[in-house]
Amino acid sequence: MAPHNSKQANDGNGLVPEKRNELVCHLQKSKAEFDQLNQQLKTTTAQAVQLESEPKNVSNMEKKLVEMGENITEMKSHAANEKHVKLVKKEIESKASVWRKRKRMCTEFLSNMEECTDGTISLKKCLKGDGQIDIDSDETALKGAIAFANRKKVKTVKSGGVKSGIQPSADFVGCTLSASGKPERVFVGAENA
Repeated sequence: MAPHNSKQANDGNGLVPEKRNELVCHLQKSKAEFDQLNQQLKTTTAQAVQLESEPKNVSNMEKKLVEMGENITEMKSHAANEKHVKLVKKEIESKASVWRKRKRMCTEFLSNMEECTDGTISLKKCLKGDGQIDIDSDETALKGAIAFANRKKVKTVKSGGVKSGIQPSADFVGCTLSASGKPERVFVGAENA
């Protein structure tokens, strides 16, 4: 038999040094490229997150900003009127105290008349407007205002636009004193509640 050549390259010690060095160099280049691409991916992801968080409709945001500026201006004008508001509240309380005093005097008079006449003149009937003494009490005045408001035909009015601020209520008919002696507004439909 002929001898078989079974000799390996580099005497079986792996790759030839030039090829091994070339392979290691390519490996290092690949690792450097991988790190660079990883860094680019992180930067791009951070930019995408930032862009996602930013508003998408700038014109809508500008409109809201202008509207908020107008609201701030209106609120500042209300803050400037704080002294006026305090004066109005003081005046309301002053008139309410006179109202309470007069109402108390009227009910005391009717109560004394009821005692003196042995029930012929009734306090409750007089206050309702059904008694012997005709009194224009808060309750009867409100009853008349509510009846008038219920009879009144509702007119439709074309408005030129929506006005800002507090709008008056069409259902408001008057005021009465609450049990605690504070003025309260009365609206149509409140008598059924």
